[in-house]
Amino acid sequence: MVEEIDSGIETPFRQFQSGTVWTGPTAKLFGDQFAQFRSQARASGERIVGELRTALGRTPVEVTEEEAVAIKRRYGLP
Repeated sequence: MVEEIDSGIETPFRQFQSGTVWTGPTAKLFGDQFAQFRSQARASGERIVGELRTALGRTPVEVTEEEAVAIKRRYGLP
């Protein structure tokens, strides 16, 4: 999903930056904001993936039967 968001914002960003979509002072302000939003989206995606990798890295490969039952109970799994 992070890649979808990144690629989904990249095409319109590049089109806007080409200077053929909109020009002038207001376009410059919009372009600056667009660049900031693009950076924030990318940084957020990188943080999310990093946090997931960290969490997965702390997850044991195997758990005991008792731990499995407790995990199922905690998350309401059948």
